[in-house]
Amino acid sequence: MNRYLSKRNIIVLAVLIVALSLGIYLETRPRLAPGQAPISDIQNIETLRAQFNADVGQSRLLILVSPT
Repeated sequence: MNRYLSKRNIIVLAVLIVALSLGIYLETRPRLAPGQAPISDIQNIETLRAQFNADVGQSRLLILVSPT
């Protein structure tokens, strides 16, 4: 077989094309779905209570994350 078209070179080329395509896809896709609000970083309980009560009738998710 021709040395430029060896199986190894074809595999390496295919992996590079897939990696490049994936990188382009990840950079160009939208970060949030249309109409989706970004995640909020709430610092006090009153802000949390106000936002929680404002969303009556919708599904709500609270995630508590501790740095330790």
